[in-house]
Amino acid sequence: MALGRAIVRNPKAFMMDEPLGALDAEFREHMAEELRALHDRMGATTVYVTHDQLEAMQMGDKIVVMNHGVVEQFGTPRDIYDKPATMFVANFIGSPSMNFLRFSGQFAAGSEAVSLSGEAIRVPRQHETAGGELVLGVRPEHILFDDRAKFRGEVLAAEYLGTTQIVTLATPNGDVKARIPSDQPVRVGERVGLAFTASTLTLFEAAGGRALRSDLNAEVAGHG
Repeated sequence: MALGRAIVRNPKAFMMDEPLGALDAEFREHMAEELRALHDRMGATTVYVTHDQLEAMQMGDKIVVMNHGVVEQFGTPRDIYDKPATMFVANFIGSPSMNFLRFSGQFAAGSEAVSLSGEAIRVPRQHETAGGELVLGVRPEHILFDDRAKFRGEVLAAEYLGTTQIVTLATPNGDVKARIPSDQPVRVGERVGLAFTASTLTLFEAAGGRALRSDLNAEVAGHG
């Protein structure tokens, strides 16, 4: 009712504070589509507040991710997902969330590889020098099973989801979740090689969780 009264006034902007929070899942999805269509039709600026990361990705042209009142990152849904400015953003957006592989090391600006448990892992060209406790971030869908890869993990569990499966693995640098095709054979207890595509990886400082600047994220809002 409140939204209907606002629409007839033809406002220049809407402020919506979790408008779908009390709805059941099916009706919520339908109303999200209707609200998006309304926004496109009216062309009014809409500020939409939600704690649901999937809803934010679905509804927003631009997203502001906030943590206790502090802006962690501002950008398009694609930038927020592919180029997180902090570990908080990387963990909040995505299901399963980004994997974090922790390691100690150092590298200079211009480096294109890091050492993970003694194995060289290619990363986007780095724009700054860093050292100490670091974190390599990788999305579940960007972990590939490859017998030729020297970095290995042990399969702990596999969750069937229809067209894909989520496989949990133990590695020397922490547990990870990989999203792979459901018809790809996998067995609990087996050790598999894990490969990564350099262009999908993000390096973070362990202390503070800031993403280190690289060819991947140099222009992302949130880097100071």
